[in-house]
Amino acid sequence: MKNLKFLFLIISIITLYSCNSNSSKQISIIPKPDSLVVNGGEFTINNETAIVYDEQFKNYENLADYLNQRLSVTNVKLNVKSELPSSNYMHFAFNGEIKNEEGYTFKSTSDGITISASNARGIFYGIQTLLQLLPAEIYSKEKSDLDLTIQNVSIIDEPRFKYRGAHLDVGRHFYSTDDVKKYIDYIAMHKMNKFHWHLTEDQGWRIEIKKYPKLTEIGAWRKETMGDGKKHGGFYTQEEVKEIVKYAEDRFITVIPEIEMPGHSLGALAAYPELSCTGGPFEVETIFGVHKDVYCAGNEKTFELLENVLLEVIDLFPSKYIHIGGDECPKDRWEKCSKCQARIHKEGLKNEHELQSYFIKRIEDFLLTKDRLIIGWDEILEGGLAPNATVMSWRGIEGGIEAAKQGNDVIMTPTSHCYFDYYQGNPENEPVAIGGYLPLSKVYSYEPIPEELSEDEAKHVKGTQANVWSEYLPEFKDVEYMLLPRLAALSEVCWSPKEKRNLDDFLKRLSEQINRYEVAGINYAKSSYNVSIGTKLSENKNSFDIELSTELSGAEIYYTLDGTEPNNNSEKYSKPFNINSTKEIKAVSYSNGKLMSKVSTKKILIHKAFGKKISIKTPYSERYDAGGEFGLVDGIYGSSSFTAGGWQGYEGNDFEAIVDLGEKVNINKVNSSYLQRINSWIFMPEYVEYSFSDDGEIFSDPTKIDNTIPNTSGAVEVKNFEINVNDMTTRYIKVFAKNIEKCPEWHTGAGGKAWIFVDEITVE
Repeated sequence: MKNLKFLFLIISIITLYSCNSNSSKQISIIPKPDSLVVNGGEFTINNETAIVYDEQFKNYENLADYLNQRLSVTNVKLNVKSELPSSNYMHFAFNGEIKNEEGYTFKSTSDGITISASNARGIFYGIQTLLQLLPAEIYSKEKSDLDLTIQNVSIIDEPRFKYRGAHLDVGRHFYSTDDVKKYIDYIAMHKMNKFHWHLTEDQGWRIEIKKYPKLTEIGAWRKETMGDGKKHGGFYTQEEVKEIVKYAEDRFITVIPEIEMPGHSLGALAAYPELSCTGGPFEVETIFGVHKDVYCAGNEKTFELLENVLLEVIDLFPSKYIHIGGDECPKDRWEKCSKCQARIHKEGLKNEHELQSYFIKRIEDFLLTKDRLIIGWDEILEGGLAPNATVMSWRGIEGGIEAAKQGNDVIMTPTSHCYFDYYQGNPENEPVAIGGYLPLSKVYSYEPIPEELSEDEAKHVKGTQANVWSEYLPEFKDVEYMLLPRLAALSEVCWSPKEKRNLDDFLKRLSEQINRYEVAGINYAKSSYNVSIGTKLSENKNSFDIELSTELSGAEIYYTLDGTEPNNNSEKYSKPFNINSTKEIKAVSYSNGKLMSKVSTKKILIHKAFGKKISIKTPYSERYDAGGEFGLVDGIYGSSSFTAGGWQGYEGNDFEAIVDLGEKVNINKVNSSYLQRINSWIFMPEYVEYSFSDDGEIFSDPTKIDNTIPNTSGAVEVKNFEINVNDMTTRYIKVFAKNIEKCPEWHTGAGGKAWIFVDEITVE
């Protein structure tokens, strides 16, 4: 009998372990809770399930409304009852011992679900966890009879940081009220709590100010965008702003408005040019970048308008914080403005940087009288930091470190990890990105508290946020693509304990989160499934070793080498392989038989100059070196993104290089490629010349090819400058490209050094 009891006990333990083991595989909560235990059994929500509030939560009926709204895709509606039944309940319980107002506990048993918190915010985040325990179809827009069964779990959870934000720029491109609400829903879904709304820009003023109607009558509209000839604009009425703020409040999200000053202000100056240093006239800017005309810091009417604007903003936004920008403010106009110079003299300021500090502090003093605090980009450190200001550190982490050491609060949002307008996969498959490369794994690796800070200084780091700048995101679906799933990664950085974060574990849970995006109809990026085509030059420098990989593990990779579109009937990748002739590699990934990625493409050109000696006569940028001198004869073309590593940049200099083919050979064609992206100060060369030599000393008269692409074109342009030489015999080829040297007068960087970006020199 004892042996039988012992055997029964062993079987029970194995069964329980098996149940818990299988269950844990199905639970994919993002951000990861502090503690999660899977218990035996399950609970099913149905029409008889009652919602019961503890007395402390009776004023928060919107919690039930929110949950029922999410459940509306099923045929289930929960009824609120005053007394807790013995079973089949959803209990929102008050627990004063939970000190973090956003913390909660979640416990499901066969009798019901209890979400406990000391604040309604905690209950709301518990609801978000509940939704992720339910089938992904709960996020669908189509009704279905879902089985609302969840496994029994015990969860203890609270956020690591108080500030967990996502930013949206509506100045460069305007998005509808419904789009902004979608953005807020994505923030809520990931347990974020701040929506930074960038409302004014050189390219458009987006918020109605009743005292100054021309701000939207004139300032909200531009005649075109980067030369496309299409009028663009729009603004939010004050009623629409109130609607959006209320929508966010119902999801426990604070909307922080940004009214940009003193720079990025041409939207306002087009409407009220008298507030500039020159008096205008101006038009709403059509080209992205940094512009020299800013608010006049010596004009009292500037402060009169801004204070009146802020009074209306304060009435619309309950947020304790108002973001006032403070970034990228050129001082050119101030240096020549008699009013600004008079202000510097009157206030005993040393220079224009201190004048900007005066400007920011004066606005801060005004807002303090209204019981509001300012947030500014890290440029507000220049010339002296306003005493109560919170610094948003974007140009790296140095500004945040400096501010924290001075005792000011900090929000860390460096470009390296938090700029979601940076491309995340193959740039050929994405909306045009502003800057660098920011894959999902790098976002997840971010640690907001710098090592340089002491324990007390680190307390000033309040959190972090994702920034989505919209220069190249004309439609909201582009915003979705850049935001997700990277917001999932940053949400875990914001919320979960540092020591419990693990990339492999996150990526496993992310697959279910992506399924939620899928059923919700969100245009999320599949870049984590996109295939990276790695190239390594072989030891003899006459071929490439090719390695294919995806950021998300477990995907099956298929590829072709002849330029045809790959599918799961193509060659399956298993290990690196070698190619020694010109090939166009195309690759895709599948998971469970389903295509998960876009097609990744890389053309390898094994041409007559491939791997040959090249002498470059002018210095190239260390930031844009294309892999060094060999990068111009490495057989790989650069993409449309100048930061992707394939381009070699020359600032203010002409480009000149000599390729040594090693011996005299017959050639028919020579080509070199160039990039134009004028808002990044990159222009096509005026012309390109090719000349030839047998001895490397005496060269033929150059053959000149003039540029045909206007330097006013705002599109990203790639041009091949090619010549046919009809079976010429030569050893040395000289390539010369003439830089325009300085940005044109009409350009935002007028007078600044222009760039040439050159890539592969091919010889066939």
